[in-house]
Amino acid sequence: MKSALLVFLLVCSFSGLAEPAVPDAGALAARLLAAEAAKEPYPELAREFPELSDEELLAVQRAYLKARLSSGQRVGGFKGGFIPVAPVGGVLYAEGLLQAPADIPRYTFVSPLVEAEIAFEFCKPVAERLADVTALKSVVCRLRPAIELPDGALADLEAMKRDLPRLRRALIPHNIATRKVLLGAPVAADAVDVNQLPVTTRYGGKIIGERILTGAKPDLWASVLWVVNEYALAEGYGIEAGQVIIPGNLTGLHPGASGLYEVDYGPLGLVRFTLE
Repeated sequence: MKSALLVFLLVCSFSGLAEPAVPDAGALAARLLAAEAAKEPYPELAREFPELSDEELLAVQRAYLKARLSSGQRVGGFKGGFIPVAPVGGVLYAEGLLQAPADIPRYTFVSPLVEAEIAFEFCKPVAERLADVTALKSVVCRLRPAIELPDGALADLEAMKRDLPRLRRALIPHNIATRKVLLGAPVAADAVDVNQLPVTTRYGGKIIGERILTGAKPDLWASVLWVVNEYALAEGYGIEAGQVIIPGNLTGLHPGASGLYEVDYGPLGLVRFTLE
């Protein structure tokens, strides 16, 4: 009798210690969408369920994007991040692609961020994997200054910025925080060496970020190629003429405070915008 009681107590004890089942991708995506609708910080799913693999986090992103695109959003392009060390991708919404100059209302964000990027605009559609950068350059016709304005709606964002692996996994499920991208005037793709392009971000007239051109750095064309082959096409999207790809920020991740921003891209032009 005593041994039976002992077995019963052990079973109960281990049952109490069992990890809760991880909800499916659709249920997790619904939580992200609910937070978005309420203008609340996104839950950090990768922290809440550390057993989720990158592929499982990407499955949540797929469910999240399916809901966003089913509700009327359209694909305007694609984005990459953390390339080449631990690359991830996301979708840019056509409705979020804006022309500079512009006044951007802060109230449409929970926590706006400012990232200086370069947009690679496609002049031809892409339906199959591209062999190399040379093939990529044959379908990209224009370059544009691109100020990405993601929504850093994460409760512990400041700590995550000091822990890039954590930040990366936190961003995957909700499409890498995509919201708006401000595009400057285009130039011919062969008119600028993007890998040697100086970029300076100013806020209120003061420099808050500069692109470092010395030392090892990613080849932006190779980064775009990764987004084409390993994200957009791998996820079942074709690339249409007129769509853009932004492959990563150049001067750092800046909090979006109210006021005037100026991003100087040298020969690619100057972009001004205001967060208000």
